[in-house]
Amino acid sequence: MSTSVSIHQEFVLWDGGVWSKLVEFVKATAPDLADKGTPLRVIVTEEEADRLDVQIRYYFGVTVKTIAEQAWINGRQFDKDAWHEELAKMFLPTREIVTPSGEIVLKRSSVARGHISVKRMAKFTQEVEAYATSELGVVFE
Repeated sequence: MSTSVSIHQEFVLWDGGVWSKLVEFVKATAPDLADKGTPLRVIVTEEEADRLDVQIRYYFGVTVKTIAEQAWINGRQFDKDAWHEELAKMFLPTREIVTPSGEIVLKRSSVARGHISVKRMAKFTQEVEAYATSELGVVFE
């Protein structure tokens, strides 16, 4: 197995079939990596609940909307899409994606279903509102 590209694989253990795939992956990957001095790292954690629709409605309908209505940068206002992109880049983690051509691209995390937990979405919204209040002078009612 070549280690020229980053390995990232997630398994959610809903049933025994997934468990066997995890074991197969580790057996196929770990020895070669260990021989090359780059051992496979395994992190075990519980699955977190997916973000809620009400969180998304609040984030876009209150938080980002209020920022777009009140914030001015260099004499200019920006729409909700521009603010969401900027805020996501500021406060959500990035991850590496390897394209089919081998290029490594940094991609920001998403707030789409299945990509962010309830807990992380709440933290993200709080970070955005704190930033908007302290740095942009936005007032949330």
